[in-house]
Amino acid sequence: MTTADCMEQLLRSYSGYYDISQQEREPFCAKAEFHSHNEQYVLTRSARISGSDSHEYVYFACTELLTCRNLAELGREAWSRGLANVRPLYGHRNSDITLIVIAGTMEADVSAAARKIRRYKSYCFSLCGWSSFSLIAYSVSTGNFACNSRGRCLKRHFKETFKISS
Repeated sequence: MTTADCMEQLLRSYSGYYDISQQEREPFCAKAEFHSHNEQYVLTRSARISGSDSHEYVYFACTELLTCRNLAELGREAWSRGLANVRPLYGHRNSDITLIVIAGTMEADVSAAARKIRRYKSYCFSLCGWSSFSLIAYSVSTGNFACNSRGRCLKRHFKETFKISS
C-alpha cells in the first residue's frame, strides 16, 4: 500500500463526521473540520441555561521520509493554522488541533521526538475554553506509529481503518 492509498482511505474514514477540504496549502494535503454546539435549557428552549461550542481541526500530511525536523515543522505549522481558526468567546469550550502524518518511512528517533511535542493553550484561565494538540504519524512500510500523549487514542482508529492487528 502506498502513502497516497493510505491517505485516501484515511480521508474516507473521516468523511462521515468531518468537513474535508483537499485544497489546503503546503505542507498539508488536506484539512478536516468538526464543529459541535450543545445547549442546556429548562422546560422550553427560551429558558436556556448554557451553550458550548467544540471544534476540531485535523491537518493531514503525506511524505516519503519523516524526520524529526520535518515532524517539528509540521507540528508548528498545524498549531499556528489551527489557532488562527479559534474564536475564544463566551460559550467556547475547546478547539482541538490534530496532526496526522502518513509517511513511507520514519527515522528511528521520530517516535521519541513525537512524544516530546506538547502544546496547550487556555483562554482567560479556561473560562473561555482551551486548545490542545494531538499528533500521530504512521509509517506505511513498517506499520509503526509515533504519537504524543494526546495522540495515543488515535491508534485505535488507525488500526480499524487499515485492518492492523496488534
